Amino acid sequence: MKTLVRYDRHLEQEITFHPAIEMVLLVALDFLLLVLLSILGIRITINHLPFQAMTWTFGSLVLVHATYMVGWRRALTCLGLTLVISFLFEYAGVRTGLVFGRYQYTGVLSPLVLGTVPLAIPMAYFMVLWPSYLMANYLTRGKPAGKHPGLLSLLYASLLTALVMSAWDLTMDPVMVGEVKAWVWDNGGPYFGIPFRNFFGWVLTTFTISTAYRLLERGIPLKPLGRAHRGFIILPLIGYASLCLGDLLVGFPLGTRVLAPFTMGTAFLATLMRMYGPERTSRPTFPFLS
Repeated sequence: MKTLVRYDRHLEQEITFHPAIEMVLLVALDFLLLVLLSILGIRITINHLPFQAMTWTFGSLVLVHATYMVGWRRALTCLGLTLVISFLFEYAGVRTGLVFGRYQYTGVLSPLVLGTVPLAIPMAYFMVLWPSYLMANYLTRGKPAGKHPGLLSLLYASLLTALVMSAWDLTMDPVMVGEVKAWVWDNGGPYFGIPFRNFFGWVLTTFTISTAYRLLERGIPLKPLGRAHRGFIILPLIGYASLCLGDLLVGFPLGTRVLAPFTMGTAFLATLMRMYGPERTSRPTFPFLS
């Protein structure tokens, strides 16, 4: 199989790849994105969120994308950390109520792992964590992947990743509770029946995952399976934007629809400006974070 070596300006390093493998992965990504957008169309048409179908489709897309962009070692490390850490936080949350507040999953998202957390929930974390990771990297360093120069810079990027991801929960949690009936809060709360602690729990969980991955990726070589052109990089970001669009058009309750463009939309548009704006001769620097 023919092997090529090219300098990738988006990753700022030479990469070795097989054109045939690159093409197969790109076709798979385009197919998965088409399926995901079809699910969005179904959601808008029937005004109901097919959460399981969305999760496994988007989750598959971001796994293929991560494998293509950073190599299978980093991709599986990110997947494994996300699945394990999110499950542990969710399990502790259901059992103790200390992380998110007191809640219980119903049988809507069966099967439940150890009778507590639906199998789809950790994958849902992964499907949104990866595009959030990419956006945080672009916003802080001007490129989609790579090592941060210091610990404070890494923590800053991890916090931004957590906030970009948790923006989705502001509209996702109300629809999952009020429409899908996937879980119930024991004592309700002031935000559409949801306690504020839930969102602090989301930030804590996703910050922990992002920090753990960013620390571990430092020791794993960056070995992409293809060239990281912008038309490829943006694919999981389009998936993130589709979640935003769905919540804007058919979010539930009605009052949540105004939130998506001001939260998820802001992060998405800011990232597009970094990706497609004028080229800069130097990357943004944060001396106090390096």
